[in-house]
Amino acid sequence: MFETITKARQLGAIALERVGEYLELLKISAEIQGQNLMRRVVGYAVAALFVVLSFIFLGLAVIITCWDTPYRVLSAWSVAGLYSLVAFVVYIGTPSRADSVSAFDTVRDELQQDIKLMKEIV
Repeated sequence: MFETITKARQLGAIALERVGEYLELLKISAEIQGQNLMRRVVGYAVAALFVVLSFIFLGLAVIITCWDTPYRVLSAWSVAGLYSLVAFVVYIGTPSRADSVSAFDTVRDELQQDIKLMKEIV
């Protein structure tokens, strides 16, 4: 009985000691996740801006090139159709690019190691 009480006290001491470390690790992981998210959002926004601008100027170039030909209306509708097709492909392809790596994997791994250690002690 005294052995069980001693083990319980050891487990309590380990748990109290590690709570502060878990909170610190969780805070650091959240900061890293926030920085990564901000960097990714800014990068995607800049890339999207330049892609949109390049498509606009490409479309204008095609329409202006065909302006004095009988294919002016066909070229304008072709450019609009191409833009719609690209938008649809991007919309369909976007959800498949989800990132499965989490910044909180370190916290989970540390918790699992401590639970394993506590099981070994008991």
